[in-house]
Amino acid sequence: MKQGRRELNKLQCRNRILKMSRRLFTAKGYENTTIEDIAEASEISKATLYNYFSSKEHLLQGIADAALEEIRQLVREDLREEPDSLEKLRRVMETLVADSTRYVALTRRIFYLNVSPDSELHGARAELLEILGQLVREAQDQRQLRRDLPAEELVEVFLGIYLLTQFGWEDMERCTEDECRRKVGRVMDQVLSGLAEP
Repeated sequence: MKQGRRELNKLQCRNRILKMSRRLFTAKGYENTTIEDIAEASEISKATLYNYFSSKEHLLQGIADAALEEIRQLVREDLREEPDSLEKLRRVMETLVADSTRYVALTRRIFYLNVSPDSELHGARAELLEILGQLVREAQDQRQLRRDLPAEELVEVFLGIYLLTQFGWEDMERCTEDECRRKVGRVMDQVLSGLAEP
């Protein structure tokens, strides 16, 4: 029982650090936020923070991992009983975009770093591609998406939609989560109509 409580306390502390990091990186900017700022906002010592994250870059990795865990949980639990693979894909895309509205500049930084093979965050991109790939292959198996196109190319289309929302939507910072969900839903409708199995 004690061990369970200790693990829960560690998880809560880690989550608090990540939450404060996101807030500070958004409010002050990544470059202007120090480890000391994050420790103070998290109400822990700098040494304790270093027990969880050894640098600001590792904090970014933690933020990216937490976002991916939300997507994994959405697919694994919330959408487990959903028989329609396109609906699963739509919900994942909507969640990715809606979650970005809270931390637009930070999400853009993480996305940019995900693309670089030299970045520690590159693994997060690979995992996101795998999740999208699984959903695309399911939709192809259900004859909802064209099977004459490789799944990898279709994944790139959906990744392109996400890229559009992050770097092409000028009003992203002012969008509410619901507005973003509706807007990406409309984009998905247009794209999916062109990718449907004839």
